[in-house]
Amino acid sequence: MAYALSLNIDQELLSLNRAVGELRRRNLAIESLAVGPGDGPGETRLTVIVNTDDATAEMAMRKLDKLSGVRGATRFRVEDGITHELALVKVHVTEERVAELRDVCARHKATVVAEVPDAAIVELAGSGSSILALIQALASFGIRELVRSGPVALPRVSAS
Repeated sequence: MAYALSLNIDQELLSLNRAVGELRRRNLAIESLAVGPGDGPGETRLTVIVNTDDATAEMAMRKLDKLSGVRGATRFRVEDGITHELALVKVHVTEERVAELRDVCARHKATVVAEVPDAAIVELAGSGSSILALIQALASFGIRELVRSGPVALPRVSAS
């Protein structure tokens, strides 16, 4: 089962290193790891999606919550929360196909954020399945580069 582990940690490399080190020691199957600004000044938000059983996820959370530099930790099943990620896709596009690209973007609620000669960069924030659907739709244009942020997650209700 997939769990999201969401940690507010001190904004210093040592705190991030401790948290990731604890996950490595537990030998968890990490599907995704995302790091960004936290809720307040001096905080970083670490979101880790792991595929494990409930008891292992709970034990990992207890260990993470006790680490120096961890200000708060939350664990919840991925299906009990909202997960979104960001994708940027650079595609080959000729002048003749720009209108077609814009139609594909409109159907997927994506945005063309940059246009250069014979290429465009498309941005989409959404669920993993919506990102995959967009990637499949853009394949006919010829994907030059693709980057994905990995999911960030919040529980729908208070989590343990």
